[in-house]
This record gives sequence, C-alpha cells and structure tokens, in this order.
Amino acid sequence: MEPAEHLRPAPQPAAHLSYLTATVDEVRVKVAELGGYAQLLGPEATKAGTFKDPADAAALLASRALLRLLLARKLHVDPRASRLLQLTRHCPKCGVADHGQPRHPQRAVSLSRTRELAMAAVAPADVLLGVDVERGPGLHPPGVFPGFDDAVLSPGERTAAGAAVRPDALRLTLFSAKEALLKAAGVGLAVDPASFQVSTGPLGPPARWSQVHTPGVESGPVYLQPVDVGHGHVASLACTAPLPVERLETWQLLGS
Repeated sequence: MEPAEHLRPAPQPAAHLSYLTATVDEVRVKVAELGGYAQLLGPEATKAGTFKDPADAAALLASRALLRLLLARKLHVDPRASRLLQLTRHCPKCGVADHGQPRHPQRAVSLSRTRELAMAAVAPADVLLGVDVERGPGLHPPGVFPGFDDAVLSPGERTAAGAAVRPDALRLTLFSAKEALLKAAGVGLAVDPASFQVSTGPLGPPARWSQVHTPGVESGPVYLQPVDVGHGHVASLACTAPLPVERLETWQLLGS
C-alpha cells in the first residue's frame, strides 16, 4: 500500500468535463518520471503482453496510464498513487474484466487510442461519457476501410461524403462522432452506426455541443462536440449533458 498521505479526500466534482490527448511517446516520458508502467498501472499493465504488435501494446499502456493520471488529478490524488484508483472494466460480450469500458465510482470516465495518440476524459458521475480518436486520412494506413460507407454511414451521410471536397476526412469525423456517441450511450456497437445520422455536412465548429438522437438508446439525447487534437487525427467528445469543457495538457498531470 502507498503511504496514507498520497491519498487525499476528493472534493465534490465541478460540473464540467475534462479531457486531454497526448502522443504515446509523451505519455511514456511522463510515466517514466513516476517509475514506469508497471509501477503506475500494476496488474493492469499485463494486458499489453497479449498484443503481438509492440505499437499496439505501447498504445494500450499509454491510454490506460493517461486516464489514471487525469483521474488522479481530478480527484486530487498523488499521481504516484494513481494505480490505487478503483478503475474497473467489464466486457458485456465476453464477461471478462481486463478490457471493456472503464468505470469509476466517483466519476464518469472514457478513453480512446490509436497507435500514435491517446485520449482520456473525466466528468461527474451523474453523466454518461464517451470519447473517440481516429487516425486521419493523412496517415497510413488511414482509418477508412473497404465497405466503410455501408458499415458506418447513414444514406444521407454517404451522399454527403461522396460530394465532399475531403471525403475521407468527413468519413472519419463522422466515424469518431458515432463511436463517441455510442460509448456515451453505453451501448457501443450493439447499435449499428449506419442506423442513425449525425450530420450531412462538416461537423463543427469545435468547442460547441450539438444534440444527437440515436435509435435504441434509452438514455435520451446525447451531446456531441468535435475537438481539434492535431497530430493528423480527428476526435470527438460525447456526453449526456452539455457540460463546460476543460482541455488539459500533459505537463499538468504531475500536479494536483
């Protein structure tokens, strides 16, 4: 166990959503300052050993560490003790606890990753939250795959993508939006992403919520906000309340 002074009583959560993104290398450097992934994640780090590709393993470790460090900051916990935070996972498909949507008793949490970039978000416990980040069309291989339009886009969105100046950028922005929305609704890909429409035009501007109704979602409307994360990626926030949004930077993670 960590010394008691590492854990301090958490204040009541402010009614806002906090998120940040970081490259896999940026997270690795921060975690090294705290003793490495094994020290920060504990048993949670062993999941990385199941990946054949080292880049996938590194991205998993980075995303899980980023979420723990962000959550530690929001709970006013020493980052060195972030492995003690009560994050759990459950996969509704296979029932195991080493993957699936993360949960914490005091906050809503969500994370996403690509091989290059990790994203994490924390909000008050009384909302549902989802984030998603996708590799942009300038990266290779891009996130668009054969059959993408039929699998992901509504008929109106397919028409819009076909007419867009940057069709793959629109496709990936819509894909990110739908992934985040379905995470926030708590249904994941149990709902066909092609069965509902987010937009038939460019999403935006960033830093503004829009309301989206998704079929089969009993929680009611979910709010969507595209965010500019750079690094050749597209990303989205989704939440069941249009909360004020706070963007943090990696340099802020080692203080509380």
